[in-house]
Amino acid sequence: MKPDVSIIMSVYNGELYLREAIESILHQTMQNWELIVINDCSTDSTAEILAEFAEREERIKVHPNEVNLRLPTSLNKAISLASGRYIARMDADDISLPTRLEQQVRFMDAHPDVDLSSCRFMTMKNGVYASGGAGGRCDDGALRAMLLVANPILHPGVIAKADVMKAFPYDKNHTCTEDLELWTRMAMAGKTLAILPECLLLYRLHDKQITSTTLERQRTEVLTVQDKYYAAFAEVMDAETKNFYIDGVYFRTKAEIKPFLTYAKWLRNVTKQTLPKNAVNYALLEVLAEYKRHGVKKADVIKAMLTFPPCFLMRELRRRKRAANTDIAKCRAVAEGLGLRQTSGSEEYPIYESESQVASK
Repeated sequence: MKPDVSIIMSVYNGELYLREAIESILHQTMQNWELIVINDCSTDSTAEILAEFAEREERIKVHPNEVNLRLPTSLNKAISLASGRYIARMDADDISLPTRLEQQVRFMDAHPDVDLSSCRFMTMKNGVYASGGAGGRCDDGALRAMLLVANPILHPGVIAKADVMKAFPYDKNHTCTEDLELWTRMAMAGKTLAILPECLLLYRLHDKQITSTTLERQRTEVLTVQDKYYAAFAEVMDAETKNFYIDGVYFRTKAEIKPFLTYAKWLRNVTKQTLPKNAVNYALLEVLAEYKRHGVKKADVIKAMLTFPPCFLMRELRRRKRAANTDIAKCRAVAEGLGLRQTSGSEEYPIYESESQVASK
C-alpha cells in the first residue's frame, strides 16, 4: 500500500538533534507514511544514526549523496523518490508534534483546492519556547500579499500535493532562500497556498542555522526572488525602494516610519489590479506589527496606521485580536502538554521553559 504522505528530509552533520527529529515521526498518530532521508555527505555520526533507524523501521529510507549537493538539490532527489499522495517537509533539528501528519493530511483532503499548506509552530532555543506567531491570516490572498514583504510559510512545516512538488522543483541556485523562491514561483503560477492554524511543530533556533551564518547571501537571494515576484504582482522596485525594502521591510533591521509610508503608498498603488486591496493592507499592517516589536515608537506606529482605510483597520484589528487569542491558547495547550510553564513574556507573546531549565537558573 502506498503511503499517504512522504516526509522528505536532507541532513548534513545533524547528529546533535537527528534522533529526536526522527523519533517525533515514529510517534505520529497517523502511521501510513514513509520518511525519505538524504544524507548529504555528513562527516559526523549522522550515517550511523540513520543506519540504526533504517534497520529498525522499514518506512525509513536513507539515500546518501556521493558528493555534497546542498539542500535544494538534495530535496529534489528526495521528491523524485517519494511515492505518497502528499509530500511533507521535515528538518533534522525540529520536532513534529504527534498529530502533525494526521491533522495536515485531513486538512489537505478537506481542501482539494489547496496545493500547499504549512502550520503554526513554537520556537525552541536552549530550553526556552515561544509562539512562532499568532493572529496572522491563513488564506491564499493574504499569503500572496505577505510574500511581498516577508516569508509567511514555515518551510519544515509544509505539506503539499505530491504532483505539485514534483512539477515545481527547488531552484538549486537558491541555497538560502529555496523556500521563498518556491512559494513565490507557485503563487505566480496560480497555485493555492494556505496555513493550517494549528500548532504542530517545534522549530529549533540555534547559532548554526543558515539564516544566521550567510546573511549577505540571503539578502542577495531575497532581492533576486522579489525582483520576479514584484514584476508579476506589483512593479519592479527602483534602487532606492530596494535599499529600504531589504533593510526596512524584509529584515526590518532599519525600521523607519517615513520611508515605510512612502513604500506603502507605492505598493498599494502598483498592486491595484493584481491583488485585493485589503490583502495588501493586511500585509502592510503585519509589517507595522513587527515595527512595534522592534522598538519603533508607539506614536509613530499609530501615525502610520491612520493611513489605512478606517473600516479595514477596525475590522482587521478585531479579527487579529480574536485569532491571536485562539492561537496563543493552542500554543499554551502544547506547552502544558510538554510539561512547560510560562516564565516571562506577555499575554500576547508568552515565553515557556521546562521545570529543569527554571531550576538550573
